[in-house]
Amino acid sequence: MDERTPRERGEDLPDTELTRQDAREVVRRMLARSPQRPFPQDHRHRLHLRGGDEAGRYDETFRKVELCLAEVQERARREQRLAHDQWSSLENHPPGRRLVMVLNDERLHHWGLYDLIVEKSREAAADDAAAAVHLAVLALAVAERLDPQVYGTERVADFKTFALAALGDARRHAGDLAGARLAFSQARINLEMGTGDLLEEANLLAALVNLLCDLGEYEKAAEQLERATALYRRLGDTRLEGFSIERPERDETGEIDTQDARLG
Repeated sequence: MDERTPRERGEDLPDTELTRQDAREVVRRMLARSPQRPFPQDHRHRLHLRGGDEAGRYDETFRKVELCLAEVQERARREQRLAHDQWSSLENHPPGRRLVMVLNDERLHHWGLYDLIVEKSREAAADDAAAAVHLAVLALAVAERLDPQVYGTERVADFKTFALAALGDARRHAGDLAGARLAFSQARINLEMGTGDLLEEANLLAALVNLLCDLGEYEKAAEQLERATALYRRLGDTRLEGFSIERPERDETGEIDTQDARLG
């Protein structure tokens, strides 16, 4: 098994002169692990109708994008396989030791391991908040050490955004609302430095809604839900359609149990 870092293996994103929007599409496909083509075939067909040279330039651009996507996906698959092997060793250590290992071993600084750990954190959040916090911190440590020359500065910022959102949600489940707010604030900062992908922004806003409910900030929660829903709608995603903020009623003492306020 080759445990060298991506840079040591000479693996980098190919220089295909991608536009900013093309780059966003590549990253989104990579994160979604989707085998779909980055552009619909009927759109490519229409471009051929524009005439010789212009159609040829567009066609060449599409070929470059598709080549880049294929290479990125292949590298992502290799990193995911490596990540499972590395996690088999990491998971046998206590959280503190895992963090030390990640901080000091460059072989662990790749997207595959980051992706695996951040998903484990999100899966653990509801049942074991403490473990989810540790995992999110670990994922963030990996994201912070990803080589921008390999993954791109903006893409690394997107990865940090996702890890910080997972950390914020884990802290919320653990009852650390102040820590959760801080993590979401840091996620927002990194979002602004990222690719500008609307899906990243929608996911962050959706994750923030429950924290705002826990804090009793229902109006802000409703605003963020509305913004997230609008962004998802622009992307053709209906996941939040029909959801609203359920405000809890006051009890006999006049107090509000914020834990009862959630998306409904």
